[in-house]
Amino acid sequence: MTYRLSIYPMIRISPTVSLFLIGLLSASSGQARQPSDPISLPSHSDSKGQSPNPTVHYEMDITVHPDRHAMEGRQRLTYTNTSPDTLSRVFYHLYFNAFQPHSMMAERNRELPDPDPRTAPRIFDLGPDETGYHCIESLTQDGNTVSHRIFDTVMEVTLARPLPPGGQAVFDMTFVSQIPLQTRRSGRDSREGIDYSMTQWYPKLAQYDARGWHADSYVGREFYAPFGTFDVRITLPSEYIVGATGTLRNPDEVGHGYASDSLNTDPPAAQTDSLTWRFYAENVHDFAWSADPDYVHDVLDTEAGYTIHLLYQPDVAEVWQTLHEAAPKIMAFFEERYGPYLYPQMTIAQGGDGGMEYPMITLVTGRRSPPSLHGVTAHEVAHMWFYGMIGSNEADHAWMDEGFTNYATREALAHLRGQPRPSHAGALAGILNMKRLGLFEPLNTPSDWFDTNVAYGVSSYSGGEMMLDMLGYVISDSLRDRFLLEYHRQFTFRHAGPHDVERVAEQVSGIRLDWYFQQFGDADWELDYAVRRFRPTRDGTAWRATMTLKRLGRAVMPIDLQITLEDGSVQWVHIPLGVMQGHKPVPEDWIVAAPWA
Repeated sequence: MTYRLSIYPMIRISPTVSLFLIGLLSASSGQARQPSDPISLPSHSDSKGQSPNPTVHYEMDITVHPDRHAMEGRQRLTYTNTSPDTLSRVFYHLYFNAFQPHSMMAERNRELPDPDPRTAPRIFDLGPDETGYHCIESLTQDGNTVSHRIFDTVMEVTLARPLPPGGQAVFDMTFVSQIPLQTRRSGRDSREGIDYSMTQWYPKLAQYDARGWHADSYVGREFYAPFGTFDVRITLPSEYIVGATGTLRNPDEVGHGYASDSLNTDPPAAQTDSLTWRFYAENVHDFAWSADPDYVHDVLDTEAGYTIHLLYQPDVAEVWQTLHEAAPKIMAFFEERYGPYLYPQMTIAQGGDGGMEYPMITLVTGRRSPPSLHGVTAHEVAHMWFYGMIGSNEADHAWMDEGFTNYATREALAHLRGQPRPSHAGALAGILNMKRLGLFEPLNTPSDWFDTNVAYGVSSYSGGEMMLDMLGYVISDSLRDRFLLEYHRQFTFRHAGPHDVERVAEQVSGIRLDWYFQQFGDADWELDYAVRRFRPTRDGTAWRATMTLKRLGRAVMPIDLQITLEDGSVQWVHIPLGVMQGHKPVPEDWIVAAPWA
């Protein structure tokens, strides 16, 4: 008699603890435990976490002067303290201050062994008229002048009067800014000739949550901000075409493809030296826009009711027009798998320095092949789910955004090509390679604290993708897919953290999962199981096989064991962990062994 044995997972990552399971095939077997169905889950109004009610309401009036790369702005910010704490100060982000030769962003890129080539050395060489900055000319709270102190990209404001729980304050600000030459994400005159990629461009209030203020300096990574509404007026020379977060409130005034068909043949833009564009957005935690006089503007209406805007230069038109078919298919796929798209429009604009997501708009470089353009579009649009509608703290837990987005991107591209569901083994291979090189850092390392850019990229992108893929192994692919829909339902327009991911996955599966998220999110443990001994013995006319499995590493996982007999028949055995307090649903012909303690 011969046997072929396969153990899943067989992931080698530094041995510490050994446990034994003896006499596996003689262990108890039985029906798979099924989670309760349907599952009773809380709605937005009764689930824990921050209220979906808006915390900030911005009214901004911006005038851009292209001849001197300057921007003048007035901002009225109504801030509601939704926390249980009385606040004596608030913090703003002044992101443009990062684009200077000796900012924290520049200094960090001097120290990293693998600095971002889009930033270094370009940021070190910015001249006086190429740097970026915000100059705050005035700031009041409810009409009273308040003092402020600026350090790099963070402004601390001492309140004229404390803000109690549930209290509201109105901050009026005037500011002037120099728009930097684009190095990373934001600025003017991109390498592809886009005049303005305006991301992280305005004084933005920081997020205050149960852990306090998140007033992190901008050194090149990720963002975190309160949800709210934006009413923004942008004045530019009339030849500019603009795409932005939110919906355009005055389309017939600006034309440029936004007005009704009858007006587009003679756009109002030709009748005046400048135009003021008014955009309005609800339930967003940021506002971005791009502008260029050479943009081609295509408008796509979808069956779901939202509009897709494409903005690109004429020299890439042939490739970008492939998005007429691809973009709606990508978004429809995401809606089916991850929940409805709850914004009125999506803008895909040529700009930036690669691909970067903001609510209702993404900026991507345009000179690409069709597969490359479809790939970056799928990734950035997926962020509208795992960044836009679910506002996780990217600065602390980038894997929840970038990793889930990476997972969704791979799934969407396979669907777009008419292929079956893809393997995510590449994400795991990336993690293992970093461990072999000694460069791996845990997924919950704050984004700006990684020792190398490559470690950040692998942990955040591949790590989060791996977490979702292996979650399907732990609770089943079908329940993992249900989890993603439920995660969207519970945390739309709210800030989710790692424990929220864990909690929703537990509710959907009926399985305890803290052990899973702790050891793969916070730790750097080896996961390694082996067949230690296989001993067949004769029992009368039959044979009895005794198998011993050993855990070589510190990390634990349930095991799916495949046994192939000499006659070609296959027997699957599932070995759950005791700490799971249950197990995933398995086919009826599987053996479910006693839990491994």
